[in-house]
Amino acid sequence: MEPHQKFLSPVQNLQDPMGLGACGEIVFIAHASCISLSPGFLKYLSAAMAVYIAHRIEALESRGPHSHIAWHHLQPFLAVASVSPSSGGSVDIILEQGEHVSDAHLERNFRATCLSWHPSKLILAVGCEMGDVVVVNKQDKEHHAVPSNHNADITVLNWSTNGTRLVSGDKLGVLVLWRMDQRGRVQGPPLLKHEYGKHLNQCICRPPPPGEDLAQLAKAAVSGDEKALDMFNWRKSGMGMPLKMGPQEGLSFFVSLTDGNVHYVNERGKTTHALATESSVQKLLFMEKDVLVVITETLLLSLHKISLEGEAEEVMKVKLSGKTGHPADIILIDHSLLITAIGEPVLRFWDLERGENYVLALDQQFGFEVGECVNCISYCSAKGLLSAGTNRGRIAMWRKVLLSSQSMWSMEGKDRWKLQAPTEHKGNIVQIKWGSKKNLLAVNSTSSVVILSEQAMSSHFHQQVAVVQVSPNLFNITSFGTRATDNLRIDMHVNGVFATKNAIALWNGKQVVTFELAGTTLRNAGSFACESPVLAMHEENLYTVEPNRVQVRTWQGTVKQLLVFSEAEGNPCLLDVCGNFLTVGTDLAHFKIFDLSRREAKVHCNSKSLTDLLPGTSGIASVKCNATGNKVSILINKADGSLDSKICFYDTEMDLVTLFDFQSGQQKDAREMPSFDGPEADRRTTSENPELCDRIPVTHFWDQNEPRLFVCETVLDPSQLTSDKKQQGTESLMDVLIVSFFSTEEHGLLLQDSFPLPAAYQSLLGMEVPHYYFAKKPEAEKKDEAEPREVPLHQMVARRPMRDFVGLEDCDKATRDAILNFSFCLTIGDMDEAFKSIKLIKR
Repeated sequence: MEPHQKFLSPVQNLQDPMGLGACGEIVFIAHASCISLSPGFLKYLSAAMAVYIAHRIEALESRGPHSHIAWHHLQPFLAVASVSPSSGGSVDIILEQGEHVSDAHLERNFRATCLSWHPSKLILAVGCEMGDVVVVNKQDKEHHAVPSNHNADITVLNWSTNGTRLVSGDKLGVLVLWRMDQRGRVQGPPLLKHEYGKHLNQCICRPPPPGEDLAQLAKAAVSGDEKALDMFNWRKSGMGMPLKMGPQEGLSFFVSLTDGNVHYVNERGKTTHALATESSVQKLLFMEKDVLVVITETLLLSLHKISLEGEAEEVMKVKLSGKTGHPADIILIDHSLLITAIGEPVLRFWDLERGENYVLALDQQFGFEVGECVNCISYCSAKGLLSAGTNRGRIAMWRKVLLSSQSMWSMEGKDRWKLQAPTEHKGNIVQIKWGSKKNLLAVNSTSSVVILSEQAMSSHFHQQVAVVQVSPNLFNITSFGTRATDNLRIDMHVNGVFATKNAIALWNGKQVVTFELAGTTLRNAGSFACESPVLAMHEENLYTVEPNRVQVRTWQGTVKQLLVFSEAEGNPCLLDVCGNFLTVGTDLAHFKIFDLSRREAKVHCNSKSLTDLLPGTSGIASVKCNATGNKVSILINKADGSLDSKICFYDTEMDLVTLFDFQSGQQKDAREMPSFDGPEADRRTTSENPELCDRIPVTHFWDQNEPRLFVCETVLDPSQLTSDKKQQGTESLMDVLIVSFFSTEEHGLLLQDSFPLPAAYQSLLGMEVPHYYFAKKPEAEKKDEAEPREVPLHQMVARRPMRDFVGLEDCDKATRDAILNFSFCLTIGDMDEAFKSIKLIKR
């Protein structure tokens, strides 16, 4: 029987238990391509749920309309330009959760017209009305004014690709090129100043010539090769001041005028006319192989092959469909896919290599309105997410279909994108930008700017209690022991959750809050400040980490004991509890097991180095032990941070390492592998279980009572799909496969069962005989009838009986043990013992 009671919870709508303040709000829930447990999980855990949290920027609420936003290319810093009717304009720098950087604030008499970040340093160039250019150095807390060379609004402002040059252009057609130092200060007079006589409106740096080996070029120059020397230092007579080429950088660029002319400025500062169009240029883009893409205001698209000297040869011209007279937001993704938003209810796509075009529309079934139009777009390649802002304040999201999801090799273009539920925002969205290495999304509706950050949905199952995050502030709690379920709303951002039969702990890297479960009641049992990124719980103790130590705490945060790790062992960063054992993994790929059955934690298994056990391994993504503490399972990170196809099993009593490789679908003794990262002989030996091949394990669990049982969740590894499989598509392949094993000293690993993840389930939460436990997809969950103004009751957890327990889920312990022994004997082929077990099963 599934849980049906409700917890009697006085803290069901707990408001700010730790005085954190409401710094965010729920925006929407979407299927995520990643989860933030480790670099490996970030890449492969595609079945996980995620929420997007909107961070309000309170410091900007008193400012005027916001005209521009710009992300730093690497760091989570957002520049926002605002207009003030009384004082002119201002520029502010905002952190990822909406915090204001006060020492970087810039106030001017004229509004900002351009923002441009240095490609690597925290240096921002700001172009203003009437020709002012100011450089804000956030790192050194400095502002530097660029010498005045403009008398009109700045319309073009770009850094060179390594940040040694800054080009500025204005409405009157004056273009200036500056040499900049490491702190963003101008060095010497302009390298170039040219007057084109017409409004400059676009600028793009030319990528370095493809295939050019600058390292070899440098060696040739040092050896006296004059031609190579010229490419680094132009000193030919009559060519003006020399421009030095930085590493991996070309210093040439293209600029366009409102009359449709495009000019080329080469590395020596010489400008030449490149091409002309019949109307003003809206966008300049570069494709691979030195192809310049030009799109005009009348939506005329032309492609131009650029020679080494900068000459443009037109290779294609076509009129794009869509309405004119409206500003277009145009991006180029995946090398050749052009996407435009032109104030229409659709996005228009043109694949410049395949010659394919299609549209994606806003679906009213997702809550979009009739006549709702898309103003702006941005793409996050790391997440495969295309985002669009509408005139009704919604953010549309299309997720690129994964290779392992469907037969995308034969799909039509529009079928390669899946529309997600929209984000509700306020006002008319005029700008939307993905940015920084953290893949944050900034949204500007002129009246407000918000930052959206994706967070993995937290969940945990332990001792018959499951907690699943429904939204940023709402959690579903299910106790299978008391058959009760309820919602918990908490006004703080949560990065993780840990459940036991007695309590639930939630944390966010700044604070920890604990709730006690007593029958069907739920009460706040303690909260405290703590910067630990991970947490575990056993009985009345919490376990948190700090450099080189694990802290044993009370629910109120008092430290009772310290578990110390040496510098060689590294800093604890992974925690897991099974039975009475705590497993700790470190950032230097060590692990140690502690026995928690006594008053104080005692070392059960001394520190082990994964690189000693498996030479060539890079790091631990996840480590867990079984209920008796004698078996350890480890998910392994590759050198690039992605998850390896192998699971490592370590026997603490026998000091023996066994591997199961989901690439080959076979078990291997680590002693047979001279080097983990070296070549392996016959990796493609035919497996007895081909459905286990070409997979990546993403989560793993030991049964919480039965020490022999292990289960893991695996996904298809797209990099291992053969060309035959690609041609056939992957409909017949199971995207997510649940695999369980028996693990014993005598027989090693034995496959117990495998089955595809049911369509209604989101992910595996764990196992405890006789059930597997799963988090459900939100569209599959059922809600009880709720009273008006009451939060609907979410049932986000489901369980499925193990194969040999179907129809016997409610049996007593003796029968359960007999069935489990029958299953084990059947697996090893011992029919006599299996028959004896059957006789013990009560009818």
